[in-house]
Amino acid sequence: REDVYSYEYEDGPGPDLKNLAFDLKNGFKTPWNSKIIDLLLEEIQRRCSEERWPFQRSEAYFREILHDRYKRLCTIWTAAQPKITAKGTLETPTELEQRLIVKKDETLKATRQTTRRRNVCSQSPDNCAWRWLQQLVKTLGEGGMSSEESDVENDIETVLRVKNMVWRRAVEREMDIIDHQRLVDDDIF
Repeated sequence: REDVYSYEYEDGPGPDLKNLAFDLKNGFKTPWNSKIIDLLLEEIQRRCSEERWPFQRSEAYFREILHDRYKRLCTIWTAAQPKITAKGTLETPTELEQRLIVKKDETLKATRQTTRRRNVCSQSPDNCAWRWLQQLVKTLGEGGMSSEESDVENDIETVLRVKNMVWRRAVEREMDIIDHQRLVDDDIF
C-alpha cells in the first residue's frame, strides 16, 4: 500500500486512528504495525481511565493481547488468500469461499466432538472414581504404598513385609484396581 510505504520510507502521516488497517503481509514489528499497536494501546489506556474499569493492567499485558490478536488476524487473513488449485490456476472467489466454509465446518465439528467428549467424560461415574483414586494415591504418597519388590545384595536377601494398616484395609480393593490397570494398560502410567 502506498500510505504504508510513505510512512515507512518517507515522511508520510502514518496510520489514521479512525481508519486503522494493518499491513498484514509483514510482521507486527514493522513501523506501520508498531504505530497501530501503539495507537490501540493508547486508546485502551484512555478508555480504562475514563470509564474507570474495575481492574488495572500493565501496558505490557495489553500489548501482549494486541500482539496475539494481530497474530490471529494474520492467520485468518492468510487462510483467506486465494490458493493455487490442482489445475495450477488461482482459486476463484467462489472456490475460495467454498474452501473457507469447508474448513470452518471441519473446525466446528471437531469442537463439538471435543465438547461432547469432555461433557460425557466429566459426568461419567468412572471419571469420579478415577479422580478419587488419583487423590487417594497422591494423599498416601510413596510411604503409603507397600513395596512388593525384593532384592538380593551380598548374599543377604532382603524380604519386605507388607503392613496392613487398619485404615488401609478399607481401600485394599481400590488399590488392587490400580495395580491391575497398570498391568493391563502399562502405557497409561
